[in-house]
Amino acid sequence: MFRRTLALPLKKDEDNPYLLSFSDLMAGMLAIYIIVLIVTLVELERRREDLRVSKEELIESLEGIQQIQDDIRLSISGVVKREQALALMLREIREDLKKRGIEVIIAENGTVLRIPEEQLHFALGHYTIPIEHNESANAIGDVFLKSLKKDKNRALLDTVFIEGHTDSVPNNRAMGNWGLSTYRAISLWKFWTESPGKMHELKELKTIAPDSSQLVNPLISVSGYADTRSTHDRFNGEKLKDDRPEDRRIDIRFTLVSSEKNDLKRLQASLGKLRERTREIIHKLKATD
Repeated sequence: MFRRTLALPLKKDEDNPYLLSFSDLMAGMLAIYIIVLIVTLVELERRREDLRVSKEELIESLEGIQQIQDDIRLSISGVVKREQALALMLREIREDLKKRGIEVIIAENGTVLRIPEEQLHFALGHYTIPIEHNESANAIGDVFLKSLKKDKNRALLDTVFIEGHTDSVPNNRAMGNWGLSTYRAISLWKFWTESPGKMHELKELKTIAPDSSQLVNPLISVSGYADTRSTHDRFNGEKLKDDRPEDRRIDIRFTLVSSEKNDLKRLQASLGKLRERTREIIHKLKATD
């Protein structure tokens, strides 16, 4: 079972975009309400005698801000813990393979397990795994399956992508290097699950939904990226040579599940109520003029 995906290139080694956007958004919202509260306290001191805002109202607003702070901290903590658990999972896979004499690389901030070209050795313009590298392919699949069969690991994951890559040598196959890269991912997937199919259990692996509102889906998909995600850094518009054997590789990308969606909705509702309460307090302060 696979899905074919043609994706746009992403910047390598970028931080987790979900964690950054979530924390920045929440921190920004919180900062706004803290500024409003500071203004309120200044007004309190200046207009102590004729103030119509009670101590209880201010305490209520402060407690609301404190609760939102706690909720944001808890949500971010959940994201960080999952990232740490994923990093440990990939290290365990790497160490297990190393014991079998197979070197793989953990890349892109601990989200990608890179299978170097020398392990599968795709020939220029070809997507089949050479017979002499079947043993390596079997060992990688065996360790991969053993890790993903653990519920604690699958519970972390939304999707695992088997990603095919190419160099930039033009290819006459259907869809060119885009097709070739996808066929490489499919080739490894079929090697594991169909012929010889020693890791056919990979087909049956499903996601573990964090709650009943989310669907259970097949865990593993395949995708191809042509030469858009080269392992080479590009500086000052430097042109890379076309024939780069090291880019004829497979990456296994692990995407983390998000269990913060409901938290975001709840925080949004809480922020709405706090905003209305703050408006009431400001209105009362202005009424003292």
